[in-house]
Amino acid sequence: MKPWTGGRLVASTNRQSTNEYGPRSFAAFGLSQSLPVNRRLTVDFTLDGNKTLGGVDPARVLNPSHPVASGGFISSDGMLTEDFTAITAGATYRGERWSLAGRAEYRDGALGNRSGLTLSGLRQIGEGRAFGGALTWFKASQKGGPQTDARTLAISWANRPDDSRFAFLEKFELRADKVRGAVFGQPGPISGSPLTVEGNATSRRIVNSFALNWSPVQKREDGTYLGRSELSAFWGTRYVFDRFGADDLKGWSNVFGADIRFDLGKTLDLGLAGTLRQNPGGRSYAWSGGPTLGISPMNNTYISVGYNVVGFHDRDFEASRYTRSGPFVTLRLKFDQNSFSSLGLGRR
Repeated sequence: MKPWTGGRLVASTNRQSTNEYGPRSFAAFGLSQSLPVNRRLTVDFTLDGNKTLGGVDPARVLNPSHPVASGGFISSDGMLTEDFTAITAGATYRGERWSLAGRAEYRDGALGNRSGLTLSGLRQIGEGRAFGGALTWFKASQKGGPQTDARTLAISWANRPDDSRFAFLEKFELRADKVRGAVFGQPGPISGSPLTVEGNATSRRIVNSFALNWSPVQKREDGTYLGRSELSAFWGTRYVFDRFGADDLKGWSNVFGADIRFDLGKTLDLGLAGTLRQNPGGRSYAWSGGPTLGISPMNNTYISVGYNVVGFHDRDFEASRYTRSGPFVTLRLKFDQNSFSSLGLGRR
């Protein structure tokens, strides 16, 4: 329901009864409000919650590891789902050449709490050139369980002018992750991914990623130019300070990658990709590589299908390069101010 401009209200009450699970009553509610202060500044606010009015008898659930029909889980204290209230508030400012955005959130749940802050900024230097930065901080705790703290500061620079065959992307990051009271294999707070450490652990990393792309062209007889190939190089470097219990670990490593692609037609290309990870201190190496097939079914869309004969996993650079062994599919989309113009968004 939209009771007023920029507002949205959602509320529901349900009762469930099945022979396997028994009766259950629950209610969910949500409220969001977006307020344009002026043509450059917009603020928004959301309120969400879930409340169990009458629970299912956990003893009658056939498989505690499987969610009940309406969703949820069996926790260690016998709860089928978690009651919570979540609040977020944010603001966005858009200027002629730059924009700023910020959001704060807080979640108070029966099993765990979570708070977070996100700040970001983007400055357009010129056509095809931009400079940006982002700061994120999230803290979560589970009652009687682990506590996590994750912070990231990132600065990036993109240079992709239309009149140049060269383009590069540069990103510098400072990351700090901390967990207390971890249990190996158990999920983190607020349904987080399974933990891979035991007890207390701290990780601090300095990560830098640089990607260079070259698209050579061939001059045709009619004076126009045709690009039939593309070469890319990647260099990632990092320094890590880790502490597991009473043990301190530190080291420096590099990741080098290269790609080459040749056009087979207007919408199809064939390529080869390879990546090498080097640890100078430990003198250890890992690599991945294999063929790729690129498909462009429509404008500003690119699908890559490939197979890595061998591979490795690296969480710091997995967003930049796919290095795991076996088949993979990746999708890239490009959005600009004209991408959704046909939908009539923003029309008055």
